[in-house]
Amino acid sequence: MAVTEGTVVGLEKDTDQDGYVLVRIPSLPNPLTLNVSTLERVTFGFAAGDWVRLIKENEEHLSVRILHFIQRDGDVAVGFLRLQTLWKGHPSDLQMAEPYFVGQFVRLKASIVNPRFEWPRKGRGMWATGRISQILPNGCLIVKFPAILVIGGECKSFLADPAEVELVSFNTCPGVVEKYQHAEDFHWAVRPLAITVGLYTTVKVGVFVGRNVGAKFKSKGHTNQSHNEGRGQDGHGGGSSARRHSVAKILF
Repeated sequence: MAVTEGTVVGLEKDTDQDGYVLVRIPSLPNPLTLNVSTLERVTFGFAAGDWVRLIKENEEHLSVRILHFIQRDGDVAVGFLRLQTLWKGHPSDLQMAEPYFVGQFVRLKASIVNPRFEWPRKGRGMWATGRISQILPNGCLIVKFPAILVIGGECKSFLADPAEVELVSFNTCPGVVEKYQHAEDFHWAVRPLAITVGLYTTVKVGVFVGRNVGAKFKSKGHTNQSHNEGRGQDGHGGGSSARRHSVAKILF
């Protein structure tokens, strides 16, 4: 069945453990009997695990967070960063937000000057790009930076507020330079490897061009020398002058 939502119209005993419920599906004449373990509560299009934000944000709840569960009366519980307990309210106060997943690359938005948590910088004072390694229950992100070589006891991971970051991918990079810079975010060894390959290619091309140019001048010098020796049979003075001119060309 392609139907993903329905309404519970009947409950059996011990429905919170392993019971059955009657679910009315649109366009079906009779309710279906389904196991509780195969269902999840949804309300106003929200389900547990969705990324949400308040429609009317304030300083205390100015963030993107994860919806933890939906109660039987339809109210929802959301974890916010500054609250020690779950925020509970009506789903009409929420709106869907862009989700984040482990493995995605993120960086601070350009409008963020003083982030909530410490965030490293790269060359020219720009914010570094990191990869999400873990998502905490309150929606806080744990980010690692593969492009930064960690030595000794330096910090390997940083916290991030999802409301302050933006996703980074090759699709969001407009030009070739930006795409290469994003490739460097995958590992700190990308830049040294690219420099090494570039130097090696430059040396190989230089040697190849030098050999071809040298062989061309050498072949041309032999041709001029033979021609001048043939002309030298007509006159000694003219031949000497031509030979000197040929020798000068070969030396050049």
